[in-house]
Amino acid sequence: MQEKIEAVLFDLWMTLVFGLSTDPILTLQRNLTGDHDAALDPRFLHACLTTNIGRPGRFLDRIGRTSGYTVTPETRESFRALIKAERSAVTLYPETLAVLSELKRRGYRLGVISNLWPFPVKHIFERMGLGAHFEHLIYSFAEGHRKPSAEIFASASRSFGVAPANCLMVGDSIESDIKGALAYGMNAALVNRTGKALVPPADSFSITSLSGLITRLDEGGGLCSR
Repeated sequence: MQEKIEAVLFDLWMTLVFGLSTDPILTLQRNLTGDHDAALDPRFLHACLTTNIGRPGRFLDRIGRTSGYTVTPETRESFRALIKAERSAVTLYPETLAVLSELKRRGYRLGVISNLWPFPVKHIFERMGLGAHFEHLIYSFAEGHRKPSAEIFASASRSFGVAPANCLMVGDSIESDIKGALAYGMNAALVNRTGKALVPPADSFSITSLSGLITRLDEGGGLCSR
């Protein structure tokens, strides 16, 4: 049965924009621990993405306490440099603005659901102007939940007043974006820019760039069917 898509919800990183070549949260963890070969600790990642403190010093103090890491003056200095570098590196994909404008022209309501810490938000959504394209912006740090948890998708559905079956989630992560959205009853589209042989779950589809959403509309008269 084909559902009428009313709201199109986008992931942010590697979907609408790209940035640093290395994960800034992993960089922070390594700076705090001194272990520059360590893999990213999922608990540390969760803490960073669900802590709603916009001041870098206070944020770092909270993360240090909750994670058991010592915050030094050197760590504070490197953290400020890191978030400045993250902001400076943000770049829109070439097709992002054109696709958002076309979807709005066609009557779709647009939103963002992002696993994000607070620091690049003002730069991306205000200074770069990306926020003007969206009706609602759902951030993990503000919600206290991160994808793929049902709570963050539920928040988006409530914000729009649209049933999950009438929402389409668009993102680059099979686990966070696609499986999370499908589990909550939304439709989902995987953005696979890498060229890797990624197989999206059943009841979703794959595109190589955001322009594929427009192609899907033109070909089928709808974005997906379930």
